[in-house]
Amino acid sequence: MKKTRHQKLTCGRCNEPVRQRDTFCVTCGGLFADGLCCVKHKTKHADGVCVICSQPFCNTCGADVNKIFLCNVHADYEITEKMARVFGCTDYVRTQFAMTCLKQAGYHPFLYSRLFNPTADKVAISALRNFGNHPIAEQKVLVPFPEVLNAVKELKKHKFKEI
Repeated sequence: MKKTRHQKLTCGRCNEPVRQRDTFCVTCGGLFADGLCCVKHKTKHADGVCVICSQPFCNTCGADVNKIFLCNVHADYEITEKMARVFGCTDYVRTQFAMTCLKQAGYHPFLYSRLFNPTADKVAISALRNFGNHPIAEQKVLVPFPEVLNAVKELKKHKFKEI
């Protein structure tokens, strides 16, 4: 942790604001507290806290993925703009339904889409023609890191399989 010129604390790894009482950065998983041990290897010091499950892990059980600490269990989550992908498909209606389910349950979903302008992007048209439902047209539902595990449970309750 470091103080900025206005006496606000920020994470030394990602420069995001943090509170005095925080033991780790919820944005990048960087540790502020000494003496935290890995939850799986009690004798090893933790190297970071997984931003998805908020558990401390050593470098055997977790690692930085694009400057964000994730445990080995959650390392496959797609991370975009300090959020994690919990759902994705090319069907607009299905994506909107997933968003509605999450909003009604009190989560904060964000729709990320890389849809393109067909008249301006001939390369993307070629990719869709050649690869069918290619991820280039996937609409992704993202949620903030602390909401990921519960948001996935919520979507499973509604029988979403594309998680």
